Amino acid sequence: MVYLMIEPQQAEAFQKRMNEQGWSLFFQDGGQSQFIGWAYMMKWEKTLEDERRAEVTLHYSDNHGELEAYLEMNPPAKPLMDALVAEL
Repeated sequence: MVYLMIEPQQAEAFQKRMNEQGWSLFFQDGGQSQFIGWAYMMKWEKTLEDERRAEVTLHYSDNHGELEAYLEMNPPAKPLMDALVAEL
């Protein structure tokens, strides 16, 4: 897997862009984390032109005001996510 940190403030715009670019959301979950915060994760997938499947997971957490967001993806998704994040 490949990881890419994003600014927590970009998480909402990222979700919107994924929808606009035709990614399929197939899993999401969230809830309390570490007794003092909350977190969620969302997973998307997309079949690329060369028939490879790209997968991306957005991880977001707010632990007592300390925000963190990052993307976890397979290698085929990396160039697409680099371009998408650069547009945010």
